[in-house]
Amino acid sequence: MTNEPARRIGLPWYRREDYPRIREMMADRHNLAPTYESWLAAAENNEEVGRQAGLHVSRILIEPEAFARWCAKKNVEPDSAARRDYVAEKSSENAP
Repeated sequence: MTNEPARRIGLPWYRREDYPRIREMMADRHNLAPTYESWLAAAENNEEVGRQAGLHVSRILIEPEAFARWCAKKNVEPDSAARRDYVAEKSSENAP
């Protein structure tokens, strides 16, 4: 048995009221669930799978305006790669 800390991962998270705007702004909106409810069910499942695998899962809130500013600053298109990088950056900022 090892004493290594659990691997940390960030999971993109959205508020119900922001989800329509998030979908609208994403270049790859076809990759996002069509409704908040279907996205939430999948996200909660992914979160549970990660925890069962021994990962420390953190919800990283993606707010439309903050994410749009981040994308503009980084000169990237708002898509899955940008969401991944944004979540990774915010996760590292919140790491102990």
